[in-house]
Amino acid sequence: MAMIRRVVLRNFKRFDDVPFELNGHVVLAGPNNTGKTTLLQAIAAWALAFAKWRELNDFNPRRNGYPWQDLERLAFSAVSLRSFDLLWRNRQRNDALEIGVQVDGLAMLTMEFRFRAAGQMEARPKTDCSSELVANPAYRLKTTFVPAMAGLAREEMRLADPEAIRYLLAQGRPSEVLRNLLVTAHSDLDAWRTLNSTVYRMFGASLLPPVPGAPLECEFQQAAPDALPVAGLPRLDIASAGSGFLQVLLVLSLMLTQGDHESQQVLLIDEPDAHLHLLLQKTIYDELKSVAAQRGAQLMVATHSEQVIKSADPMELYLMYGKPRKVSEAGEQALLMQSLGVLSQSDLLEANGAKGVLYVEDFTDYGILDAYARSLDDAVALELLTVKLVRKRSRAAVPEGLGEIQPGRHWEMLKLVSPELPAVELLDGDAKNKADESVTGTPEKLQRLRWRYYEIESYLLHPAPWKRFIDAKFGSGADSDAAFAAAMAEMDKVLEPAFRGRPLSPSALEQRVLQTEPVSKTLIPAMLQAAGLHNFGKSRYFEIAQHFMPDEIHPEVTEKLNLLKFAFGVGHDPRQPPAGAAGNSHA
Repeated sequence: MAMIRRVVLRNFKRFDDVPFELNGHVVLAGPNNTGKTTLLQAIAAWALAFAKWRELNDFNPRRNGYPWQDLERLAFSAVSLRSFDLLWRNRQRNDALEIGVQVDGLAMLTMEFRFRAAGQMEARPKTDCSSELVANPAYRLKTTFVPAMAGLAREEMRLADPEAIRYLLAQGRPSEVLRNLLVTAHSDLDAWRTLNSTVYRMFGASLLPPVPGAPLECEFQQAAPDALPVAGLPRLDIASAGSGFLQVLLVLSLMLTQGDHESQQVLLIDEPDAHLHLLLQKTIYDELKSVAAQRGAQLMVATHSEQVIKSADPMELYLMYGKPRKVSEAGEQALLMQSLGVLSQSDLLEANGAKGVLYVEDFTDYGILDAYARSLDDAVALELLTVKLVRKRSRAAVPEGLGEIQPGRHWEMLKLVSPELPAVELLDGDAKNKADESVTGTPEKLQRLRWRYYEIESYLLHPAPWKRFIDAKFGSGADSDAAFAAAMAEMDKVLEPAFRGRPLSPSALEQRVLQTEPVSKTLIPAMLQAAGLHNFGKSRYFEIAQHFMPDEIHPEVTEKLNLLKFAFGVGHDPRQPPAGAAGNSHA
């Protein structure tokens, strides 16, 4: 059977000009709002528009191309929308909207669409599609779009018109036609047998023959299909069935009833795993492939279920993070499954346009780095830190941090979204179990920086900024002077009194203290307490950094900011002189 192998979308909804290379059955994998349903809708729109255009029975192109076919919104069952301009990317309806589909061994057949009014548009094949191509029966595709089930209508009347069923499905109202689909399936012995066999295997239940009265009656019993009906066993209306049971009934009944012998059937199924228990999520994709094989149909599934992704062959997986692409190997499949439970929607949005991702060990690091960049008047570093990076805390819980995931593993997941995304892990000085510093300015491996002191807060111990900080809290005067003196007395207990006069050039003993003492938990809280600044938490330590003058900032801080700029491609390597000119640390 011929299958769709390539789809190209131009200005269709969220996609500007995006090709999709497909391998037979397809599982579109990714979180919400990444375009999975949009691709299914595009294929359905192409099939409907081409089928309507063929009704003109005019396959001969003119000088100005093929004739246009009118499409009415209320009869457009491919996508539910209130106005046709919603099909155009950013609603720019003057731009060309095209959907191209290519099947095995043939050239691509592209349909172009033209907006007329909210309820009307036109469609036709592009002029470069030959008359032989548009007449080829391989392009007579019959698509069935299956939305997720959301409950069941209390009553349902018999709909004799298949178009009415397709229209309600396109409007996202499958709950209003499920009983009609079961009546249709019952009229086909093979379809009914396949449906009952699968339902019994998955749920231990079998459907009784529908009663096509007014309203329709559809019941089931918890028994094998070849034993029905069982006397004394309760007959249950499908309205009492669980949402997962109803979802499977919807998907299978559509698969089994919507094809025909003249067209190639393409089944477009949105979240078949919806409402299903984890064990049944593992089963559903295999069941769908089995039915598709029986019907000679191509299967395209949109999902963010780890279980469905695990059930699929890696060759069938299509990654809908960032720029859509095929999954390359089993290892990437495993990474994709893990990422669904780790990456947040904000991660995905940020990674798409970010300069890179920065991992720090505690949330206070960001505020202190920002404050130092402001004090240095380093606009490039400040913009990088505040708006250009995905910022993650390696010791915080998901979603703000990484939970139990290591930065390197998290970065590999983000590279599913943006393969050229560089990353830096900024470590505290006590992180001796990690590899040495390595800053390459490339995305090939995780880059690392390490503070030479114990932590970033160790660089806050400078008397002059502390005096300005305390003055800002108490106002200059005797109270502020006393608070400052008390804070310095606490510092003298840990560092030599002479340190006050040379904070950027500590003695060997003082360096040893700064390298081994977690001052953010010991010395700084003691200094704040002595100064009378009670309940001044670690999250506010950046306020101390705000009072540093440029010449009071430790040279290592400037060095780290310059290395970060180089690592993320917005500055030169500070370890090398810039080509052709003297270095500027703020460039």
